[in-house]
Amino acid sequence: MSGSAGILTAQGLSKALNPAEWSIQLVSNRQFHVHYVSMLRVLITDEGDLAPKSLNPLDKVFESGKPGEVVFGEVVSVEDGAVNLDDGKKLSYDYLVIASGTTWAGPLTIPKAVEEKDKWIVEWREKFAKANDVVILGGGAVGTELAGELKHYYPNKHVTLIHAEEELLNATYPPKFRKTVTANLKSYGVNVILDDKATISTEPYTSVTTEKGQNVAADLVVPTWGGRRNTEYLKSFDSTILTPEGNVRVLPSLRVPLSSGKTNVYAAGDVINWDEQKQLAKVPAHTGIVVANILASIQGKPAAKTYKGAPMGPTKGAAYFGILWGLIFGNWVTSLIKSKTLFVWLAQQTTRYS
Repeated sequence: MSGSAGILTAQGLSKALNPAEWSIQLVSNRQFHVHYVSMLRVLITDEGDLAPKSLNPLDKVFESGKPGEVVFGEVVSVEDGAVNLDDGKKLSYDYLVIASGTTWAGPLTIPKAVEEKDKWIVEWREKFAKANDVVILGGGAVGTELAGELKHYYPNKHVTLIHAEEELLNATYPPKFRKTVTANLKSYGVNVILDDKATISTEPYTSVTTEKGQNVAADLVVPTWGGRRNTEYLKSFDSTILTPEGNVRVLPSLRVPLSSGKTNVYAAGDVINWDEQKQLAKVPAHTGIVVANILASIQGKPAAKTYKGAPMGPTKGAAYFGILWGLIFGNWVTSLIKSKTLFVWLAQQTTRYS
């Protein structure tokens, strides 16, 4: 897929393999790569002109003379030795890497059509600009970052963040981190409601009522619930490899343990079932393991490289904090906001548009 994990894996294999002996196909359901690190800001403001640098075409992904092509289409199913696309194409494989990523709710549901993405950005910017009372449903990584960005660019707007748990984020983060994030957002002027839920009302609406009866003024409600893994297409292939949450089970080698016993399928990126935050910063470690093990297998050697996880950082206070994208900052609110480029250079480097 056209996310960072898929691209980096394909590029790593492409650089090492002989085009006379191997072909590499990168399947993408959109014609551009989305750099989610910067997209919340892109959807709020045109400051820094980050949009064209955050949504890069895929026509330069592979180096000239190296094996590799991008195949555009939606994967509808996988079978032993083949991937089936929605347009009827069947792509054969000797090795398969599952890197189909995550689908996000709300503003991060970026349209797949090139002609629709610019319209999407304009529409969300207008929504945020016109709103006076913004209610964000879901205080995970997306919700917390969105709340911080909104209060920075629109300090006079009322921003409420509603989260079902007793602290922001989730239990994979240390408790002290979560408390500090909550305190930081409150000091930034965000109204944080914890241990409660709300649903999106039918428009037009003027308020939101939580399950516990709290009424909050709202002329814009933004869902930022946790992402959903794009793995539905794997159920007919081998249902044993999927967890109830849709994650793909992997061995430390990041090989997928197929019920057939075959050893030619790997996974990387958000989809892997690993006890860690789903963060862009983890992707290079994933792809390095997968590339090394596939190359070893091709050479008839054991897939000896193993993934041990990437540490989030020290667990005391909020001196270091990796949120959705694995960025490390001191005072995460102000440092994230003040970041001028939000690593768009990395997206351009990945797609070779730098």
